[in-house]
Amino acid sequence: MHLLFIVNPVSGAGSGKKLPEIIRFMPEYQGLDYEILFSEYAGHARILAAEAIKKKKYTHIIAVGGDGTVNEVGGALYGSEIAFGIVSIGSGNGFARHLGYSTRMKKALRQVLSGAYAYVDMLEMNGLYSLNVSGVGFDAEVAHEFNRLKRRGVFSYIYAGLKMWFRYTEQEYKITVNGKILNERCFILSFANSSQFGNNASIAPHASLKDGLVDICLLKRPKYWNLVPFLFALMSARIDKMGFYKEIQCPEALIEGNIYRVHIDGDAAFMTSPIYLKVHRAVLKTVVPKYAHQRYGDPEGSSL
Repeated sequence: MHLLFIVNPVSGAGSGKKLPEIIRFMPEYQGLDYEILFSEYAGHARILAAEAIKKKKYTHIIAVGGDGTVNEVGGALYGSEIAFGIVSIGSGNGFARHLGYSTRMKKALRQVLSGAYAYVDMLEMNGLYSLNVSGVGFDAEVAHEFNRLKRRGVFSYIYAGLKMWFRYTEQEYKITVNGKILNERCFILSFANSSQFGNNASIAPHASLKDGLVDICLLKRPKYWNLVPFLFALMSARIDKMGFYKEIQCPEALIEGNIYRVHIDGDAAFMTSPIYLKVHRAVLKTVVPKYAHQRYGDPEGSSL
């Protein structure tokens, strides 16, 4: 193995800065070839990963950070035979949690050495790649509000969510999918490659990273008396049991409407209508923690 760690030093309240010291004293890394690079600005992790691929000397490239860092590094590895691993230190860590990665740094560092791999899907959204969950509507507005806050972390995200809950209203969308045209009014319109926003909030309980399908999740605004049941359903992967929720699985779709603010794997972005969604199947070679391998069939790898 020859591993490259690409670290976002501001994720996890700066815990990524401790990575070199932590690895140095882990028995599993004694004698292993590894290098560590730190990103310096938004988008830099993608550039570092792309440059590393050209060198053709790494067997693994590991993203150390939150969902944004994971998106940048994973997107750069599209179609590569370099194994992608994750050490999650962000606010949500949705993609990593779906795969079964621990949010404890030392345990995740052991997991990336598992030797078990799966080729997973990626979602393209108007030319940009999404590994986890992207979308328009309320969750996009929350991402933009969160992006404006000086402090990161779960509590800031909760604050942004509460603030936008009282400001954002349902929107009309035209969705062309599976040969049909649907006109839908919804509060949340998410495009899920994996199952959750992060922190175990599951917006797409049936999502799989290996089925070649995107789960389009439509959620009408819950009534105030349904708010507690809604939150319970979201955190217990039972959102599909709620009457104001609908899920459509498809390999591609066209989304039209009053679209401007979007989020891509939780990161605020801008995009205009229409949005074309397309799933690229089995294009990301990913290190899979051993105990999660059954979710992805039989990963290749000597240890399983």
